[in-house]
Amino acid sequence: MRAALTAGSTFAAAVLLGFGAGLWLSRTTGQPLWAIGGLFAGVLSGGFIAMRALFQAGK
Repeated sequence: MRAALTAGSTFAAAVLLGFGAGLWLSRTTGQPLWAIGGLFAGVLSGGFIAMRALFQAGK
């Protein structure tokens, strides 16, 4: 149960950080697609890290 909570919070933090970085880049460069790119990068990296943590907890 604890591993799932840790993986979920890790995923959420990665998504928020990626989206925040994308928003910052979007405001800096004036290109709105950076926000979407940051969101997708956060989802992909957070999903990878969360799945890796869940697989290691299951061993």
